[in-house]
Amino acid sequence: MRMFKWDLLKILRDWKVRIILIALFLFIASFSTLYQNRSIELPLEETREQYDQTFAIFNVIPDEDFETETGQEIYDKLAEQQEILGNQRYILNQKEGNTVEGLEDIVADYVEQGIIMTEHQLSFYEADDFESQELLISFIPSEEELEEDLRFLNYLQEENVEIDWNPMSPSLVLFNLVNLISGVVTFIIAAILGADRFSRDQEHHWSITQGVPLSWSAQWRIRTLISWVLIWLAVIAGVLISYWINTLSSDSGTIRYPVSILGGDNAEYISILEYSLLVILLSMILSYIIVKLSTGLSFVFRNIYLTITLVIVIFYIPVILLQFPAMAEWNPLTYLQVQPLISGEYAISENISVPRIIINFIILYIILEIIFYFIFKLIPTRTGKLERRKN
Repeated sequence: MRMFKWDLLKILRDWKVRIILIALFLFIASFSTLYQNRSIELPLEETREQYDQTFAIFNVIPDEDFETETGQEIYDKLAEQQEILGNQRYILNQKEGNTVEGLEDIVADYVEQGIIMTEHQLSFYEADDFESQELLISFIPSEEELEEDLRFLNYLQEENVEIDWNPMSPSLVLFNLVNLISGVVTFIIAAILGADRFSRDQEHHWSITQGVPLSWSAQWRIRTLISWVLIWLAVIAGVLISYWINTLSSDSGTIRYPVSILGGDNAEYISILEYSLLVILLSMILSYIIVKLSTGLSFVFRNIYLTITLVIVIFYIPVILLQFPAMAEWNPLTYLQVQPLISGEYAISENISVPRIIINFIILYIILEIIFYFIFKLIPTRTGKLERRKN
């Protein structure tokens, strides 16, 4: 406890640490304000484009192709699709939810109609006997995208969640903020805070143990824990403040809104709240490993710039490994980027699961412990100008 208290005070008294933590907190807390300055296409505008595309289909496909039995069926579905898009455009314009209050008998439910339209579009890919099939499907999304849309709409219907007309809603801003936190930002902050935990002892002539017979590995773990806790206190406080600020300017959206995770056959939808908790938890585990690595490297190199560079380079190792899929799937280093892995952006995402990610983090932790066990045993301790404090 004495050593923990000493290291905590020493870290907090470092002006660079205070500046980094304050800057991190202010950046995350103000993210909702910065995000609102972006130019984002509204769902209403996308629906208008789809409506115009449906109208264009009738003009480009020859009338005689609609005269067959299959052609007439497709014509009816396209006409219904145009009606549905007009209905959805009206609902989104009202900014109330899945329908319009007081007009429920006239304005059909957004999600129900969306499911019908998506199923119609999927059926177009099966209409092999339609003469203009290739031309028709060139105006609609791919089968994979349509199947993804169908899963999304089914989730909304099953969970009774209303469509969000506002991409600036607190829940969607939270989703983007969590993705940002789980990326290179966490690596950089973790690298900076751990990069001089041992080297500064030498620079400022601090005695390592202050009279307490503590091993290098014990000091390594204490300093890692302190830096990690400080990072996440700033991050979590910033996330809560950012979400609260965004709720003051927008009352649209819900943290139950669905987002997709993983990919392929493993793809599923979970709420933004579940997604945020999952990604933050995984990022916390990963960041602990990164702080631990950075702190350990500061013992080996005693050069803050070299340590930070090495840690950031490690962040991009998955990009190289993904060029060799057979090696990437079971290589623990592939799991160093949480967000693209969870979101299904990697090709291997469809073959993984959350438990496998956690298992690979545990493997990385064990490897790190083994490596530095031998480093602390084999590398001679350089005392330099270290001096034991005199009472």
